Amino acid sequence: MENVSDRKASDAKFVNDFLNGVFIVKLEEDIEKMHRLDRWLEDKVRPLLMVFKNHERKDHIMINLKNLKQPIAKFQGIGVAYGKEREEIKQLVREAKQDHINGASDDVENYKFLVVGNGSRRRVIKRKITTAQTYSPQAMEETG
Repeated sequence: MENVSDRKASDAKFVNDFLNGVFIVKLEEDIEKMHRLDRWLEDKVRPLLMVFKNHERKDHIMINLKNLKQPIAKFQGIGVAYGKEREEIKQLVREAKQDHINGASDDVENYKFLVVGNGSRRRVIKRKITTAQTYSPQAMEETG
């Protein structure tokens, strides 16, 4: 396509078809911004950056990435990944683990670190991992 506005319109239609076809999500002004990364070249496929206004919508898509395995030929070979947000989350978890190591006597492996909240309200919570009681066949027979 020669015209930038034609390429943007084509991208918007493709994204709408993709999200509706794969994730059963209809876009209703949910995309805050969408643009291609890198320079345009005729024979080059470039990543498309999308920022959603609604975090729940993005989370729904990311949780359902397994739907990409559907045999819709038009969407084969497409990958979806977190942007810089994922690196920020990893950094928050690394910092929380380091704080735990510096201040607690319990091993960090005994805890699961989860990031909750969105934007500036994002924080890390720490949950103690409990080992599930395992039953041997003998114990199962004894308890009946």
